[in-house]
Amino acid sequence: MVTLGLIGCGYWGPNLVRNFRGVPGARLKTVSDLREGRLASILDSYPDLHTTTQFTEVLDDPEIDAVAIATPVDTHVALVSEALRRGKHVFVEKPLAQSAADAWNLVELSRSADRILAVGHVFQFAPGVRRLKRDLQAGVLGTVYHISSTRINPGPPDPALDVIWDLAPHDCSIILHLLDETPLSVMARGDSYKRRGMIDNAHVELAFPSGATAHIHVSWLSANKMRLMQVFGERGSVVYDEMLALDGKVKRFDNGIDNRTNVSDTDTVKLGYSAGDIHVLQLEQHEPLRMECEDFVRAVRSNTPGANSGEMGARVVELLETISRVAVWENQNA
Repeated sequence: MVTLGLIGCGYWGPNLVRNFRGVPGARLKTVSDLREGRLASILDSYPDLHTTTQFTEVLDDPEIDAVAIATPVDTHVALVSEALRRGKHVFVEKPLAQSAADAWNLVELSRSADRILAVGHVFQFAPGVRRLKRDLQAGVLGTVYHISSTRINPGPPDPALDVIWDLAPHDCSIILHLLDETPLSVMARGDSYKRRGMIDNAHVELAFPSGATAHIHVSWLSANKMRLMQVFGERGSVVYDEMLALDGKVKRFDNGIDNRTNVSDTDTVKLGYSAGDIHVLQLEQHEPLRMECEDFVRAVRSNTPGANSGEMGARVVELLETISRVAVWENQNA
């Protein structure tokens, strides 16, 4: 049995409570939050849980093997460091830290403590991403040419981080996971339309050693929520729309037929092109967060890093830091 504690029970924390309680062989013992109201809300649903406003109770408890941390990013370094020093395995929500240096320091600390460090990049466990990963590994698309990703929704009411650090961690983690490469070059443009001094619309261009490229568009400018990724390859393309129902989220488009090339003077056929076959891909049926929680508990049991390791979390922070550094600011109308 792996005994867990949770620090932070705001917007995302209740989802972690629900899912960790459902993992076989895991027991969530204590939930900590600074706000009594949040703890009262959790107790209404789970009266058997122990709650506290003192996060140190979680870290001091010798029964607790692992800690999940769902607090603002500016608290991650201190909380993760202290938990690792107390001998706890750690699951922390993304992003791992606010700088690459801090992120890699946490990775090194987890290694020296011989403890698991996992980062909540939940889309690595999404059925659509898992299917994409399997198909790319199997060479279904042949050489990958380009990935385009769009992630749009209204921004949080009082953001501490800009849209790059709020939304792009998902796209960065998915693309790094799919390609298993580190970009050679990064270009970015940021716009500030509604919030002075804070990027709320951004375009990012990545180029990889294999020759593949990627484009990421993240924005807080629309209430029309979008989660759309397209992968273009040698043998066709895949469209992954997370907003659709499970049986239509991922479609593969075979290359079309085009007879307009290499036409001789004697050819009498009608020239034109047509689309190739369209395949609606079957996906696993599971909740990504449940699989992520199961993966963390499995990693703790075996003391072997899972798919969303600290190293992946640090690579994402490193990329986010680079994007922010190179971003060219354009519209600043707010």
